[in-house]
Amino acid sequence: MEISPGAEGVITVTYNSGNDPVLKTGEEVLKSVEVWTNDPKRKMIILALQGKVEAPGGPRIEFSNTAYDFGSVNEGEVVSHDFVFRNKGESMLRIEKVIPS
Repeated sequence: MEISPGAEGVITVTYNSGNDPVLKTGEEVLKSVEVWTNDPKRKMIILALQGKVEAPGGPRIEFSNTAYDFGSVNEGEVVSHDFVFRNKGESMLRIEKVIPS
């Protein structure tokens, strides 16, 4: 592939989770692609890709946010916050344990 000065190029990267022999459902996938160029300052660039492979049709939890800042709290004051989530999957989601730290 040759790119003229000032022009853009596209590199399309495809990952097939069905052909990954060491992958287990629910695991994070970390892959990389090396791009070699004739640029004297950047001969090689590494493109990093990550994702999580999920079982088709299973439950899938999705939170609208996963952090909340109470700000300043007076001593003795009780505060609370509701974390809202949704099951975006196709089967029943079970919350098995909630452990505060």
